[in-house]
Amino acid sequence: MRLFRRRDPRVGLLARTLPEIARALARCCSAGLPIADAFDRAADAVDEVAVDLLRACAAGLRSGAATRSALAPLLTVPGGTVLVGTIELHQELGGDLVASLAAVAEGLADRERLRLEAEVATAQARLAARIVPLAPVVSLGFLGVLAPSALAALFTTAPGLAILGVSAGLTCVALFLLRRIARAVGL
Repeated sequence: MRLFRRRDPRVGLLARTLPEIARALARCCSAGLPIADAFDRAADAVDEVAVDLLRACAAGLRSGAATRSALAPLLTVPGGTVLVGTIELHQELGGDLVASLAAVAEGLADRERLRLEAEVATAQARLAARIVPLAPVVSLGFLGVLAPSALAALFTTAPGLAILGVSAGLTCVALFLLRRIARAVGL
């Protein structure tokens, strides 16, 4: 298990852009454009980060590929499955695609608001995850300045080494737990 996960920053930007994408698709479909053309036009109306993704989806739809295959680039974005599912459902069963896309856009926007609220609520845990590893080092520095003989005893005696070992172990446990908490809420 890795303690640090590297995320593509572009994926996060795309996830934040999904409500805008869904609204742009709804506007284009309400104007009567076919879904492939709606993806092309939506690419002109959204943030730059989503342009290539939308153009790839439009090209896939025009090529005659199955909807899920054509919209595969959207499936890599958190929340994109909902958008793809909405379009697939409309193509299979019919219905009001514009209303569905508008509802999906609102749901995705609510999801983003909740993610931001969770990020704010867990800011203290993230700050603690940065401070916890520094606390023992700073404490040792103060001990070295204020009582150098105590610092020497800490590194040269069995009880001192035991204290250092327990301290290092507890620090690692704290870091592990803080990272699990942050990961559990998606940060």
